[in-house]
Amino acid sequence: MMSLFGTPTMLLLDGLMIAWTWWVLSRNPATRAIRGAAVVVLTAWLGVLYVVLAVTRPFPAGLTSVAFYAIVLLGVAAIGALLLGTAAVRHRMLALDQRQLMLFQGIRVYFGAAFLVQGGLGILPATFGVIDGLSHITAGFLGLIGAIAVSTSAMSTRRIWLANVFGLADILVVATTLAFVLLPQIGPHHPMMYAVFLPAPLWLWAHIVSIAKLLRETAEHGDSH
Repeated sequence: MMSLFGTPTMLLLDGLMIAWTWWVLSRNPATRAIRGAAVVVLTAWLGVLYVVLAVTRPFPAGLTSVAFYAIVLLGVAAIGALLLGTAAVRHRMLALDQRQLMLFQGIRVYFGAAFLVQGGLGILPATFGVIDGLSHITAGFLGLIGAIAVSTSAMSTRRIWLANVFGLADILVVATTLAFVLLPQIGPHHPMMYAVFLPAPLWLWAHIVSIAKLLRETAEHGDSH
């Protein structure tokens, strides 16, 4: 039972994240050209992650917290460079509206539920599994509320800010705790890393783009007065 809720569950969730990404991108015709490419790239990356985490397991058991945190930051930076450093991709990324950017976060409720189960089964430390699970569920729920608010124009700006601030804080706190508190207990090849290196950077950059759009809209609104 424990093995079922380890690597197989995380692979399933990452596959769900890929399908969710395709669906979110399909909500905007401007992103039609990139949908297929996104699925291919993310699927290939999931294959690389499996080889690294489950087959070759290249990281030494004594990998330091600082080194692991640097690897995480480099991964996030690499995703950002791909999304925003390539003109064609950047154009389509910035074409996402706030509803899509909020929808990206909605899938986090499933990851949160998985972390709760893993905490209960001992795959993750219990306290971390409960806190991380609940915070991911909350972040996903707030993202869905933000998407609904945009669709209905019901004071959407406040809800989008709340979803972004909470969601970003959740990602940063979890990544820092994972590196500097939990790494000696779970190691660098734990199934949790499937979330760290595939969906988490996408969520983070979706938050950043959403906040950039909010700030630009605020500046434009101020200029109009």
